[in-house]
Amino acid sequence: MEKEQSVERAALAKKPRRFDLAHLIKWIILIILVVLLITQLYSGEMHKLSRADTFSWIILFIKLLLIFIIIYLMKVQRCLKCKIIEPDGCTPEEPDMTKGFLFINVKGTAGGAYFSHYTLEIHEGGSPKVTDIYYPGGGGSGSSPVVNGHLGIIDTTSIMEGAYEVVLTVYPLGSGSPKVCKKTFTLLKALVYISRVANVPAISEVPAPGNANPFDQDAELRLDETPDYPKRSFGGTMTMDGSAYIYECPGRKIKKYAIRYAHVSSPGGEPGQPAPDAAIPAAFSDLVSPLPLEYISADHYQPWNRVGPAPINLINSWKSITIGGTTYPKLKSGKWNSAAAGSGRYSLLLTAEDTAGHLYHDIQHIWLDNHDIEGRIVKFQWYNDESSAWEDLPKCKDLSMKKHKKIRIVGIAWDPVIDEAWWPALAPNDNFGFYNLRYHKQFGSWKDLTLNIPNRVPVLPATPPVSIPGDADAEELATWDITLLDGGTAPTPYVPVADPLLYRGESCTYTIRLYVRDNSIVDHDADGHEIWDFESVKIINDL
Repeated sequence: MEKEQSVERAALAKKPRRFDLAHLIKWIILIILVVLLITQLYSGEMHKLSRADTFSWIILFIKLLLIFIIIYLMKVQRCLKCKIIEPDGCTPEEPDMTKGFLFINVKGTAGGAYFSHYTLEIHEGGSPKVTDIYYPGGGGSGSSPVVNGHLGIIDTTSIMEGAYEVVLTVYPLGSGSPKVCKKTFTLLKALVYISRVANVPAISEVPAPGNANPFDQDAELRLDETPDYPKRSFGGTMTMDGSAYIYECPGRKIKKYAIRYAHVSSPGGEPGQPAPDAAIPAAFSDLVSPLPLEYISADHYQPWNRVGPAPINLINSWKSITIGGTTYPKLKSGKWNSAAAGSGRYSLLLTAEDTAGHLYHDIQHIWLDNHDIEGRIVKFQWYNDESSAWEDLPKCKDLSMKKHKKIRIVGIAWDPVIDEAWWPALAPNDNFGFYNLRYHKQFGSWKDLTLNIPNRVPVLPATPPVSIPGDADAEELATWDITLLDGGTAPTPYVPVADPLLYRGESCTYTIRLYVRDNSIVDHDADGHEIWDFESVKIINDL
C-alpha cells in the first residue's frame, strides 16, 4: 500500500499539464484591447479627448476597465492558495482504533480558482520520509479544495519522535507552477497500549476477524487460531506486553505509568476507554502490582529504560546496574499475581502520564479465573445381574473378571463457571476443558481408558446458583470392561504376558489415573488449571 501510494503521488506530480485554452483566450483579448487602446490614442482621437468629447471618454474608460478586469482575472484565477495550520509545535500522534496505526492530522488550506489537486509529504532534515498518507475521499492526492479544514492524515507508526516538516504542494489546473508551503513541528511519540497478556494477543474483529489491533477498545484476548480466534481466560501470574512510551518534546516525556483493574459486574457493563487527558475513573481503584513505575531522576531516562515503542513487558519495577563504577537504575521485569483480584470479568486500564501532566489511556478487557478445578475418583461400581443394578464396590475390594466383568468408575470432573452473573455460561466464562482416564499395570506403561471428554461430571445446572459438587454428586466418568485384559492361558514354557494383559489364574495391581483441566492460561502456561487423581485396584483373572 505504501509503495503504491508513493508511486501514485509521484505520477500525479510529474504528469504533463493540459493546454489552458481559456487562459490563452484571455491573453488574446488583452492584447487586442491594448492594441485598440493604442490605436485610439494615436489615430486622431487625442484632440477629441482634449475637447472633452463625452463619447470618446466613455470608449476609453470602457477599454481601460476591460483591460483591468482581464488582468485581475488572469492574476486571481492563476493564484493558488496554500497554508498549513496543523501540525504545529509539539504534536502528539493519535491511534486509529479500526486500522491499528498511529497518525497525525494535517489541517489547512489548499485551493484557488484553477486548483487541480494537492499532495502532502513529511520531511526530516530536508529529506522526505516514506510513509502512508491518507487523503479525504481516498486516492493518492487531495482532489477537492480545502479551506481551513482537514487536508489528510500522515501515518507516523514507523517514524520516531523528533523534528519534522510537513510539505503541502498545491497544483494548478493546466499550465503553471505549483505552490508549496511548509511547516515544522515536533512529533511527540505517544504509544500507550496493552497488546498481549500471557502471550495471548488482543485481537479485533474489525475490519475483519483476526486483526491484531490493541488500539480497538473492543479487542479481546484471543488465541491466534483461525477461523474462530477463541477467547481465553487467565489465572495466577501473568505478564502484560505493550508500550508506555511518551517521547519527546521540550517539557513533555513519560513521567509514570500504571495499570489498574475494575470488576465488571454484569454483561455489557465494560467501561469505555477514557479520552486523552480525562481523569482516571473511580472504578479503577486497584493497582496491578508492582506498578506504578515512576521516572524520578535523569538517570531513570537512560535509553535502556524505555518501555516501548515495540511491545515489551509492562510489569516492571526498578533495580540497579553498575557500569564503569557508576550505578544506574534499570528495569526489572516481573509478573502480576492476579490471585488478589479473584475471578470474574475485569477491565484493565493502562494510564501513562507525561511531565506536562497529560494523560494517555488504553483499556483491555479480560476474564480472570482463579477458581480451583475439581477432579477425583470417588468409587467403583459393578453391575449385579441378579439385581439388574449398579452396586458400589467396597474399598480395597479385589476385582474378579469372572464376577465383576465390567466396572463403573464414578467421580467428579468439574470446573466452576468464572462468574455466574454472566449467564448463560458461554466460553470463556464457561472454560471447562476436558477430562480423561488412563491406566497402567504395575511396572507397565500408561494406556488410554478414554479419549479426552469435553463434558463436566456432573453436568452444569441449567440455571444458577451453581454449587461445587461433593462426593454425593459424583456420577459416571467411564465404564471399564476388565475382561479385555484376559491374556488367555499361560504357555509352556512360560513367556511373560504382553502388557497390560493377565494370564488366567494370575492377578496384578492396576492404577487408574483421572486427569481434568480447563482452558485458562494459568501462570503463563497454556495447560491451565489441572488436577490428577490416582486409584489402584487388584484385578484377578479367574476366567
